[in-house]
Amino acid sequence: MGFTRHRRHRWLLSGLLAALALAAIAGLWVQRPPQPDLSGPPAAPVLTAQVLRVIDGDTIVVATAAGDQETVRYIGIDAPEIRWDAEDPRAASGPGWAARIANQRLVAGRRVQLELDAEERDAYGRLLAYVYVDDVLVNARLVQEGLAVALVVPPNVARAQLLVEGQRAALRAGRGLWGEAAGRVVDARAAGEYVGKAAAVEGVVERVHVDEGSGLVFLNFGPNPRRDFVVVIRPPFTALFASPLPDGYQGRRVRVRGVVEDFRGQPQIVVQLPEQIEVID
Repeated sequence: MGFTRHRRHRWLLSGLLAALALAAIAGLWVQRPPQPDLSGPPAAPVLTAQVLRVIDGDTIVVATAAGDQETVRYIGIDAPEIRWDAEDPRAASGPGWAARIANQRLVAGRRVQLELDAEERDAYGRLLAYVYVDDVLVNARLVQEGLAVALVVPPNVARAQLLVEGQRAALRAGRGLWGEAAGRVVDARAAGEYVGKAAAVEGVVERVHVDEGSGLVFLNFGPNPRRDFVVVIRPPFTALFASPLPDGYQGRRVRVRGVVEDFRGQPQIVVQLPEQIEVID
């Protein structure tokens, strides 16, 4: 699963679901995150399975103990997109491939435990799970190593706090894609040349737009809001930013770290944490 597959309109949250997600993150700065083990009460039933194939950084195929074959999507994380159509072997690199390779090393051919949450399947019929190998929560390990980012989709928020905290730690330490991004500073006007790569995109925020229906926040870096580079902040992560957002970024020169994506021909970075945006001037 890649960053760009999560369409903006899917982030229209009902009041109840938004409240659940915000509650999961509300104590983020004052509480220690839970440790990833199975000794306490699980979020939902735990299944044992054998990993048959690793698709990418956040999706695997398993055979359950009951003999069923399932495609499993990791809950709470999003790994960068992979260019499957790349013919040049040198193109088989970048954040997406790094996440896939790390996922393979952790789970390929292994017996795993799948911890479910409130909602067991997504719109594509895939099983949604927190994946454990021995005492390692693979979802969290990938985020902590800077190979994936946190993705909070209510009602599956049982490990949201742990995963967001893991991203903060990786960002601060410059691990994985965050270190790569810090070493690649690019002008916002040239962001489209770096799609699929981790970068620190720098430019002036010309417009801040808050979509009242979905709660999405857009930081536009040019006069064309549908073509020029944009930063997207999705609920419930918007709750982690100072309010109101325009006061902090409108007209300011900033540097944004993340993976540059293409959304219908527009370069963008989806931001989860305030620390990803550095105000320069």
